[in-house]
Amino acid sequence: MTPRRWIIVIAAFILMMVISAGILRTALHFWHQWQLASLVNGPPPSDEVLTTDDSLTALNKRASQAERSHDYQRAVDLYTQGLEESSYGADARRALLRQRAFAYENLKQYDRAEADYNASLQIEPLDPSFYAKRGFYLIRRGRYDDALADFRKGGELVPSDGTFPFGEGEVYAKLGQHEKSAERYSEAIRWTPQAGRYYRERGSAYNRLGKFKEAKTDYDKALALARGYIQREAADSNLGRGYASLRLGHYQDAIADFDAVLRVMPRSSAALAWRGTAYQSLGKSNEAVADFKAALAIDPKNANAMDGLKSFGVPAP
Repeated sequence: MTPRRWIIVIAAFILMMVISAGILRTALHFWHQWQLASLVNGPPPSDEVLTTDDSLTALNKRASQAERSHDYQRAVDLYTQGLEESSYGADARRALLRQRAFAYENLKQYDRAEADYNASLQIEPLDPSFYAKRGFYLIRRGRYDDALADFRKGGELVPSDGTFPFGEGEVYAKLGQHEKSAERYSEAIRWTPQAGRYYRERGSAYNRLGKFKEAKTDYDKALALARGYIQREAADSNLGRGYASLRLGHYQDAIADFDAVLRVMPRSSAALAWRGTAYQSLGKSNEAVADFKAALAIDPKNANAMDGLKSFGVPAP
């Protein structure tokens, strides 16, 4: 081998060593960062009962285990045991009542669930947030006038808490009064401008009112605030924004949003049908027909998908 080739080989070897060292340093850096994060943040939350847990923490962990197993009667018994302990303060007692109300609700023992919400509002000092908690329970029970009264009462006590006007907006949305719901969501946003859910629900109200530009703006904001969202909540925002984009004629944007929805909820009949409509508007008939058929396979009553297939002269599957 000539001296020149030896030099090339040696230089290549040195270069490989340098690159390898760089990769090793990078790997070590990320390893150290992961270790540091573990030290700072600690292990993920666990429901394992530890010998160091105080009695209330242990009780809540056991109740949580029961709820994960859908053993709601066991959870009720544990929360009842906690409520019999006289040493627990007002905050702990309210929390136990609320958790027991959830368990009763899952057992469909609604009178007992409501009694627990009522009892939580009798504990001194009064915690106004429990007007909102009871209000959302009453919405789930379809008692909209009673829910509205609770949200208004809480709002009188804490005017700067956006939860209360948001709750009112939820009631008006259930009643189909979308102008009023949008107005109350706006008030909630005024007090809590970083709550992505508030923008998402106002966006839904705007969609129902045909205000698609305003809806898209709200969904943009909701998704920008989506840190910490569960995937389903982000997908709901994508679904609403996709619909607004579809109605605005922004078909590629709509398809991108519906794609995002379907990655999280692959059986969303609405996303498939609306994506089919977007494809149809772009002249992509094969994709449109495939989406309409897929939507109907999930929900045979999806009117948008049925109309879409009919427009192509294709019979429903």
